[in-house]
Amino acid sequence: MSRKPQVNFRLKPEGKDGFSNIVLDFAYQKRRLRYEFGQSVKPADWNENKQRVKNKFTTTNDGKFALNDMLDNLEITCIRAYSEALKDGIPDPIILKQSLDSLIDKNHNKASDPNKPTIFTLAQRFINGEIKFKGKDKSKETLDNYAAVAKHLREYQEYSKSRVDFDTIDLDFFYSYVNYLKNIRNLKVNTVAKDIAIIKVFMGEAVDLEYTDNMKFKHKKFSYNEEYTEHVYLTEDELAKLYALKISNKKLEEVRDLFIFGAWVGLRFSDFSNIKPENIIQIDGDYFIKTITQKTKELVIIPCNPVIMEIFEKYADRPNMLPKTISNQKFNDYIKDVCKLAEFTEVGRISARPKDILADLVSSHTARRSFATNYYLQGFPTIDLMKITGHRTERSFLKYIRVSKLDTAKRLSEHIKANWSRKLLSI
Repeated sequence: MSRKPQVNFRLKPEGKDGFSNIVLDFAYQKRRLRYEFGQSVKPADWNENKQRVKNKFTTTNDGKFALNDMLDNLEITCIRAYSEALKDGIPDPIILKQSLDSLIDKNHNKASDPNKPTIFTLAQRFINGEIKFKGKDKSKETLDNYAAVAKHLREYQEYSKSRVDFDTIDLDFFYSYVNYLKNIRNLKVNTVAKDIAIIKVFMGEAVDLEYTDNMKFKHKKFSYNEEYTEHVYLTEDELAKLYALKISNKKLEEVRDLFIFGAWVGLRFSDFSNIKPENIIQIDGDYFIKTITQKTKELVIIPCNPVIMEIFEKYADRPNMLPKTISNQKFNDYIKDVCKLAEFTEVGRISARPKDILADLVSSHTARRSFATNYYLQGFPTIDLMKITGHRTERSFLKYIRVSKLDTAKRLSEHIKANWSRKLLSI
């Protein structure tokens, strides 16, 4: 005797936002209906045996209904539609789907139509890299940022029990969402600012695609400013000391050499740690690094100074003439150890962490900051530096370099001394 057809609810593979779509799966008489209805959950919140969410108070995405109640109603409707249609023969899956669609439309007034674009389906298109700017692919970092914001929005929706979609993005949402990120999630100011900026990107695209005519995200109050964050850079003297350091540990030595390399080419870690042989070119007897940056897709050409050439010679047996690449996280751990060996014990380099020694403030990105800041302090033209660092605007470049108030005071002091000396000589 054949088994009675049974409705099952399964999860699709987890998306980059940490959520999985729920699918109704109904197999019968050698036929099958797989039905998605616009609801998703975190896999950790799903009871696979009961095929329901663990927390019975979890609501649908729009916050209007208990999600488990919806699943119960879908199961009942599917079985009932199958039983009634069976009187006229084995029903086609599309017949059952129409009954389920009617239930969804009735309960949600078509707001949860799985075929209707939502801010989450649009966000997924951003995450997948489908939506580009002038045809250029977005960096992995940018795609990860999109996924993080989608995840935050879903978690906020679940926390607030309120629907988040194109028509609900207004000042009231802004105030509530910012409060959630700051006081419930305890996210940093600049992370909150990034979230708001990306939501505005999502909404701007939604308007362009004519998914919504809601322009409330354009309100002058719908913005959140980043705060200036202090980061260290290493002076040329400190870089020289680091490079001259004798290190017995091979792994730490290679991390030191890769950091020094980065500090003299000005690239991001993702770029300078993945230099390939074809990126090293020779022009008129001089060597250059020619590459396209991963984040901004900018072509940069960087001259190889004597230190870089020494590193290339040291690792000449490697395909790219550089130390073996490791993860950014491990690199950040090891470079701190290297800086401690170099006795970078100065404290108070940044006011935000006045008790931290310099060694603990150094990371892979310090190399790039050191390059930009050192050459800037030497008076190298900003526009020329930007061609090497890949910054597109002077504003973004100037926000990037780390010139302290003391650095500025010293430069002014040297300027005063030089001018005063010239005046004395002219008397």
